Amino acid sequence: MSFAEGFSNIYLLFDFQNQPVDVQLVYKEAQKFGRIVGGKAYGSWSKHKMSAFALYNYGIELVEVPEAEFLPNKKGNDIRLAVDCVEQALKNTIIDTFFLVTGDADFTALVYKLKAYGKRVIALARTKSTSYELVSAVDKFIPYEDIVKNENLTDPIDRLGEEMEIFLKRSGKEFSIDNLSRFLTSFNVNPSKYGFQSIHELVEEIYERRVQRPERLKNIKLILLRGVLYESLKQESLPEFAENNKIPITDLKTAMDLLIHDEVIRQSDRYYELNRNKAFFSTLLEKYPIVPEHLIEFVEKTYKAFTNGRVKALNQLLQSEFKLPSSEFKTYVEAVKRSGCLRGIDESDYISYSTHAKIICDVERLKVATFSYFVKRILAQTFIFKEELEYIKELVFSNNSELFEKTMSYLHQTGEILEVGGVYFYSPI
Repeated sequence: MSFAEGFSNIYLLFDFQNQPVDVQLVYKEAQKFGRIVGGKAYGSWSKHKMSAFALYNYGIELVEVPEAEFLPNKKGNDIRLAVDCVEQALKNTIIDTFFLVTGDADFTALVYKLKAYGKRVIALARTKSTSYELVSAVDKFIPYEDIVKNENLTDPIDRLGEEMEIFLKRSGKEFSIDNLSRFLTSFNVNPSKYGFQSIHELVEEIYERRVQRPERLKNIKLILLRGVLYESLKQESLPEFAENNKIPITDLKTAMDLLIHDEVIRQSDRYYELNRNKAFFSTLLEKYPIVPEHLIEFVEKTYKAFTNGRVKALNQLLQSEFKLPSSEFKTYVEAVKRSGCLRGIDESDYISYSTHAKIICDVERLKVATFSYFVKRILAQTFIFKEELEYIKELVFSNNSELFEKTMSYLHQTGEILEVGGVYFYSPI
């Protein structure tokens, strides 16, 4: 029977009490055989908090099977898994493959029953704890040792940070030091396992890797692009360039490697040159993240909140109400602040985040003025050739031609952009 990649709808089941495994490794292995459409994991989750949180990240339902040290309940676990399997096989017609993470011989009868219903069955388990009967019954058996051996090595701190970021996002929580500390503590994470003496030290390292260093690299990439654009930057001048710009040389080289990998920069005869492609303009926007559909919704909700009096100042807008990543939310608030569409209740033109203000235009004008912020952020860093406007229309406006044309017309009318010979420049008012 062929198991070509991507052909199945898979239901994934973990017999975690009998077969504790690395959840991420197993999930990625199962994805090789198709699309995972659901799953359940059975265990005493108070004993496996980190695994429970990883399973939650992947959308696997956790089934609690209570177990005391003096009274193990492994058979109850087996029965519930088997009943759920049969139920899914009968009622969920899109599932054609069951992926069982177990090696228990007691499931052999279940395998034959699933196959009688026309389902394919894959099992994954440690070879030493897997029965010959089960291996013979399934359509494919995967030794757990093989996927561990073939694992692409990932720094355990990076991996923990990735899992925490997914978990916090799914929980609607910001990726902050306080939330990291709270959740890692609740999961009983042992910091010494990661080479630290305290949770606080581990949290700081995760935050540095997932938030602070990526933010630094965004800034450094922009500095490098300006260096290539205006200073004829070359490889041997990188140490001097790093010193002049007060950038650690390791961070500078990492940023340059990223730009070369993304084909934003290429090296030619010792000098670096720009590829003025879509990736180039996307890099210019990294500090100002925008998802056009999100921004439109944000502007509409913000307009409504101000006009009905529910919100009187920008700092009264709550990220939780918009369900946006922190970086997007902060950028959108800044874009509205700089739109020129707000005026103080006392008619003052200066607006801070805490200033009680009112919106002095209709919602369509507010959209145009807010979107113009992102065009200006690009133009503040480089000129734009006329033929490159297509990149801007895609990246900033998601190819919404009407909104793009209105915004460019608005910027021309306000005198904030100038066009000379088919080249666009920023002209701050």
